Amino acid sequence: MDERELKLNSLSRYAKASPKFILEEHGHCEVPAGCGGVVLRWRNPRAGVPVTMWLETDGPGDMYLDGTAPSSSRPLVPFGTHVLAFAIAECDPAYTTLMFAGLHKPDEDIHVQTTAPQNVAETSVLSAADGSWKYSFDEPEDDAWMRPGFDDGGWQPMVDRPDRRPPEDPERAAEPYRVRRLKGFGAAGLGVSGRGGRVWIRKVFTIADPESA
Repeated sequence: MDERELKLNSLSRYAKASPKFILEEHGHCEVPAGCGGVVLRWRNPRAGVPVTMWLETDGPGDMYLDGTAPSSSRPLVPFGTHVLAFAIAECDPAYTTLMFAGLHKPDEDIHVQTTAPQNVAETSVLSAADGSWKYSFDEPEDDAWMRPGFDDGGWQPMVDRPDRRPPEDPERAAEPYRVRRLKGFGAAGLGVSGRGGRVWIRKVFTIADPESA
């Protein structure tokens, strides 16, 4: 086996390079190439950062980023201010309603290799009872609540609710893998006060542009 064959799945096999774009090599069993394969993607570092998102909710619901459902669990998020929005169909005030982690930590991502270092600070958006995660039981009149600039002064801050709703099947009481990962990232279980039912949740966050610092 010659040296070229040994580098079959390596970025060094590809002679093309760009001073303006980053070439990402995604290697994981979940990529379309299959277990042991890779997917290559050019990315413009000025367009923002890829944020890997993890979510656990008490009931079925929808998640939006600036009013649009993300096309993947690792969307490219532009620099600037954004809103995460969640519409949860059912929640119980005694238990966790939501856990979330949005992360960009290139040095810790073992599944993605890049052709060049990224001049962007790590990004971490974690569910926390810090007053920035807000909810309302009143259905919004339009989709303005999903975007920056919305007046959420009448919304309530979510509270710490570490206990998850017990599973219907006692034999499946083990903590789900996704919840363990969220806890490992530092995400807290958040809940609501008072009555339960359908709930709308929003979180404003900002990704700083390294060239404007």
